[in-house]
Amino acid sequence: MNITKSKNITNGETSSFLLNIKKYKYFYILLLPAILYTFIFNYLPLGGVIMAFQDFDIIKGFSGSEWVGLDNFIKIFTMPNFLLAIKNTFIYSGTILFLGFPLPIILALLFNELRNLRFKKVVQTISYMPYFLSWASVVALFYGFFAINGSFNDMRVWLFGEGIERINIFMDAGNFLKIIFFSHVWKNVGWNSVIFLASIAAISPSLYEAAIVDGCGRFKQIWYITLPSLLPTAIIILILNTGSLIVSNFEQVYGLQNLFIQEQTEVINTLVYRQGLNIGNYSLATAFGLTQGIVSFLIVFVVNKIAKKLSGISIW
Repeated sequence: MNITKSKNITNGETSSFLLNIKKYKYFYILLLPAILYTFIFNYLPLGGVIMAFQDFDIIKGFSGSEWVGLDNFIKIFTMPNFLLAIKNTFIYSGTILFLGFPLPIILALLFNELRNLRFKKVVQTISYMPYFLSWASVVALFYGFFAINGSFNDMRVWLFGEGIERINIFMDAGNFLKIIFFSHVWKNVGWNSVIFLASIAAISPSLYEAAIVDGCGRFKQIWYITLPSLLPTAIIILILNTGSLIVSNFEQVYGLQNLFIQEQTEVINTLVYRQGLNIGNYSLATAFGLTQGIVSFLIVFVVNKIAKKLSGISIW
């Protein structure tokens, strides 16, 4: 009797699912390209993970290549620059994550306080524009601005006189973290503020009206209404972003490196490129990528657990 009941429930759910697809068929048609894109470029390549456990030979393919077990993973941990790459990746990504994370929230709060709508739209549009530039374009702009005869050195000469020496900040590894951080903020802070502006727009105006009746000024309204309302969104985004702690932006780092500072500024992604893809060692590069993916997932899992325990907010 229970089996019959279970079958009836299953048939009912299937029928409901098919009716739902039929009812919203145009929405599913619009969704189809995104599903295909995700399947082809995100799920289909997962089969290539097998290369991490092989001495992959492009001629022999997956079936003919020799199995080497965990040898590629052992090679990773015994590489001379591996510890430096790990350290640099954590420093660069951690700085971007923890120092850069509050900036979109602050920018969204400032946008929300602007009362001149025309000025607000102009400023918002200007702040979004760098996001649509590729990292190759951003790197080129930074190289042009900080070049020996670029605007940065022209300003120094204008401020301190002709006697001051023109410098190339890209030749000093000590400047690399600042360049990475500020280029990331310049490109992304405006666009990232959109999420928090949307959250602010969803706050009920009645809360602000009640606060005004109670005598709260703008600062107290932000402190007691806006910021607590943004907290769930901020925690979810922070949890998701912690997964990037050991994944640097390859295009940004590789583009801003040069021969003078390459050895001191190596990160995991550039090491994978040079030691793996650049010399055709695809197995080693795959092992790198697999290790990064597993560690990123573990970080997100642990941070999600901590956030759930402390605030009751989590992504699962």
